[in-house]
Amino acid sequence: MQATPTTDKASRRATAERDPVPAAGAPAAAAPAQVPAMDLAPLRAAPQGRSLEAMQPEDVYMDALVYKLQLLNYERDFCRRKKPYRKGLNPTYFAAPQPGQAGNEQFFYFTNLAAWLLQLCGLSVPMPKEFDDPNAALQGLVQALRSLGFAPPSYPPTKLAAGYGREVCALLDSLADVTLERRGFAASRPVYQQDRVDIDEADAADVDEDDAADIATTAGQQAEGSDDEGQEAALKWGRPADKSPSHAAAAAAAAAETTAVKQVLVSTVDPMQWRMEVERVGPRLRTNLVAEQRDWRQHLEVAHASTHALAASWPDAKAALTKLGAEVAASLEKVEGRERQLNGQFDGLMVQYQDTRQELLAAQEEYNRCTELISERNNELHRLASALQDAKQQLDSRGSNLSDTSPLVRLKAAMASLKAELRQMELRIGVVSHQVVSLSLRDKQAALVDAAKQQQRLRDAPGSAK
Repeated sequence: MQATPTTDKASRRATAERDPVPAAGAPAAAAPAQVPAMDLAPLRAAPQGRSLEAMQPEDVYMDALVYKLQLLNYERDFCRRKKPYRKGLNPTYFAAPQPGQAGNEQFFYFTNLAAWLLQLCGLSVPMPKEFDDPNAALQGLVQALRSLGFAPPSYPPTKLAAGYGREVCALLDSLADVTLERRGFAASRPVYQQDRVDIDEADAADVDEDDAADIATTAGQQAEGSDDEGQEAALKWGRPADKSPSHAAAAAAAAAETTAVKQVLVSTVDPMQWRMEVERVGPRLRTNLVAEQRDWRQHLEVAHASTHALAASWPDAKAALTKLGAEVAASLEKVEGRERQLNGQFDGLMVQYQDTRQELLAAQEEYNRCTELISERNNELHRLASALQDAKQQLDSRGSNLSDTSPLVRLKAAMASLKAELRQMELRIGVVSHQVVSLSLRDKQAALVDAAKQQQRLRDAPGSAK
């Protein structure tokens, strides 16, 4: 894998060299016509450091990003890190908004994936939460990228707030490159193996006795002409045939071995039985092979054809790209010279800007402090207003109780009813006293009458005179 350059000039040249190669079969003159349409504004605006500029379409970045994340085992270490498990990325996830998802789901996935890659690079970056402030999360991400050596991008961080687009794909792709570099990953060129055509055993089983006889005859003819072929091959390659005794013995041994091997093909089975067996099992052994569109042989032929087309168109494209690279390098040198001149001219303004920025930061801190004090005072005011409202309610309730005459009226009515009850009680007491007095007088009169009658009887008794 190509390492990301650490300087601005190297990064711009590497970006120019990474432009896509013309498609297979396309004319060689078409490549230079497409290259000048490249947008050089991000190159002029990129400061020193690793580049985060989006120079390619979203699908190109996403294809490379998916393969790089698979090399980092993100499905095991990121997607299945904790429950609920995340779904793996598809080649268009960050290229466009995904239907059927919440507004911040792509942004949450993007910030978590970037934080995981930063952790793999050795930075202690916490995983963002789903409902964190997006601006704060993006500011922390930009600061972490600067600590890895990335240059501040030409676009504002708010371009990443959507969670998809060229900027998001370019940032994740560059971060995956740095992660692979930190982990010591290096990609090598692929090695293609030669095709080997195996003998179809089903076809070999269909050989009848006539074919076996023909093969045996052909083998004998080949064995007889092996010496002639050896001599012809030696003359063909410009080497005289070796007729030494050792060579002759080796040739004779090889011919005998070849003849012995080929004699194995001679059948010893009854031809009639062989033919009947072939007629019985022959239809079962035949298979109809249908050419598939996804056959690997067709793919390999297409790959070879594309390789030849690319090899034919590469010299012209290389010359055009080399010329374009020289022109871009010259333009970049001019731009760098102009930048140095502008930096020299506006050095005083830059110092003034830094001082003003420091004053602005100090004023912002003072403003934040005053805002906190105002918030505390507002809280105290709300508390006192609540206490005052409670006191007013208590005073109102007490005032209403003082001005209300209903208790006095009820008290007077109670006193009147008590007086009426007292009169009734006194009357009843008088009646009861009268009854008691009358009863006591009646008892006394009855007692006096009884005493008088007793004395009268005592007087009237006969022995009373004695």
